[in-house]
Amino acid sequence: MRLITLPAQHTINLYQTVHELPARRHLHYNCYLVQAAGIGNTIDDVNHRLSRLGQLVAAGKQQDAAVELENLHYALHWAIEKFSPEQMAFGMLIAAVDGVPLTDFSEENLKRLLDQLSDWGLTTGMVTAEVEDVKKNSRLS
Repeated sequence: MRLITLPAQHTINLYQTVHELPARRHLHYNCYLVQAAGIGNTIDDVNHRLSRLGQLVAAGKQQDAAVELENLHYALHWAIEKFSPEQMAFGMLIAAVDGVPLTDFSEENLKRLLDQLSDWGLTTGMVTAEVEDVKKNSRLS
């Protein structure tokens, strides 16, 4: 476990590797990471998908273009809805907040929790660093 203290003096206990995660959480964590890597949710991701879609249509690859169009739809929808698969993956790493175990890791609860943690000083940089660290530690294990 890793303990993070936020600027507002609240604490988060995080799992440090995927091997520490309860099995069900591990499945959700991986799903969110695949979504983040494969689809994305930023305007850069949307622009990349649009560009790729144009290339596939121009090359006559209709099936690939249809898949790309679906991915574009999700990336745009997630950008509009302010849904971040990477932040959700981070949420799956949270074992406890202020010593209280996280037992409800439903999407709705994780969104509320991430909003609260953001108000307490959690930053995008912290989220990205922790998720990357867990991915790195998992590869070495």
